[in-house]
Amino acid sequence: MTLRKKILLGIALFATAIFGFMTWYEIHFSMGPAREFEVNRRAAGPKVLIATQGSAFKDSIVAGVITHLKPREAYVRVIDVSRLSSVQESDWNAIVIIHTWQMRKPQPEAKRFVDRTQNLQKVIVLSTSGAGTFKMDGIDAISSASEMADVPERVAELDARLDALLGNARHNDRP
Repeated sequence: MTLRKKILLGIALFATAIFGFMTWYEIHFSMGPAREFEVNRRAAGPKVLIATQGSAFKDSIVAGVITHLKPREAYVRVIDVSRLSSVQESDWNAIVIIHTWQMRKPQPEAKRFVDRTQNLQKVIVLSTSGAGTFKMDGIDAISSASEMADVPERVAELDARLDALLGNARHNDRP
């Protein structure tokens, strides 16, 4: 085999390995769509939007936050993060975004929403990544790896931020 053929074969093998790795990465780490639903449709309390992606970790986080919000009689709507382009920030008292970093970049719709939001004080972001250290610039976000053992701690962080944003009083604790 000539040197030229060996070089071409090496390039082809390298390109195939890169393509194989990218395909494996996308299959292994990609998020599914989130199940969309509402809690307390006719609630008199605050309105909270949760935009998330589908995974066992994120689903557990959402369930924990909803459990925390139920005594407030909050209206909670859960949507897939890909639907953030249709969200009007003025319709919500708090917006929780739970998204994954992939290939060293935030989920595109989550990033676009944060960039266009006028009042970032009402936005709470939980960014997950393999290392658990990535988060968007310009926003006070929580970063985490998607470790199920960390769910209670992440839920507690989100709950504390929601309490600070919405106030500590629970709707049904009023006289």
